[in-house]
Amino acid sequence: MITSGLLEKKMSHQYPQVGFHFGYYEKGVIKYKEAVQNMNDYAGRLLGLENGQSLKIFDAGCGIGATSIYLAKKYPACHFTGLSLGTEEIELAKKLQKEQNLKNMIFLSGNYTKTAFHDNSFDDAFAIESVVYALNKKDVVNEISRVLKPGGKFVIIDAFLTKDPPSNSFLQNAYMLDLQKRSIPGFISLQEIRMHLESAGFSDIVMHDLSKNIMWYYFFGGFFFGFRNLFSSEMKRLTHRWKIKSDEDADKIMLGADFVELLLGATKKIGYYAITAIKK
Repeated sequence: MITSGLLEKKMSHQYPQVGFHFGYYEKGVIKYKEAVQNMNDYAGRLLGLENGQSLKIFDAGCGIGATSIYLAKKYPACHFTGLSLGTEEIELAKKLQKEQNLKNMIFLSGNYTKTAFHDNSFDDAFAIESVVYALNKKDVVNEISRVLKPGGKFVIIDAFLTKDPPSNSFLQNAYMLDLQKRSIPGFISLQEIRMHLESAGFSDIVMHDLSKNIMWYYFFGGFFFGFRNLFSSEMKRLTHRWKIKSDEDADKIMLGADFVELLLGATKKIGYYAITAIKK
């Protein structure tokens, strides 16, 4: 998940083998790096990669490509194609791929809402925390449907509105602050994403609520550190378009945003879900 270019670059180099997104916490998995790796494994299970088939997989909004790299090493029979608008991200993805001498993948720079791929190019596709950054979420779903073969599975792992956007002023301001700090154009509701999937020709739509599995990160990272940073003088300056100048500043943005999301999550306005759907 991208909070800022500076933060993404810092975290990318800190966790290049597993990536930079929310982790899947459960019994025995309490450290961030382990949780992110666990989320990669979870995505692989949702895609059914453990069956050992030779599949062509599309990673829509791949970022630095760490999830695809991780899965490509674990499932060498599959071929992964990662696509991202971030030129620096793709350069880093290619560097990581070369360092590990992985041949069963390719990284390309481009828009995953409008690709150059032919119809029915891929067996399966996944999008981890990338749909939320699209200006038009429907465009993402339609494009994935176009490039997937009939019977192909689409896995989305992301944050969604579970209720209408906050109506009271405090939560509404928190919601808008979260969008601003994470550079998100807007969240989509579970009802809307289901509607888009059905309209694009997907069926067998299943929604898995993972909110509790990422709450550990929210609680310890968001509450203990985010609360302090949200109300610090630095965060006050951030609300007045203060520009990021250091890694420390970038950290405060992320932790402050985490605290805001903790508030929204506590009111059950936003949840974190894994969605699977099959193209008819």
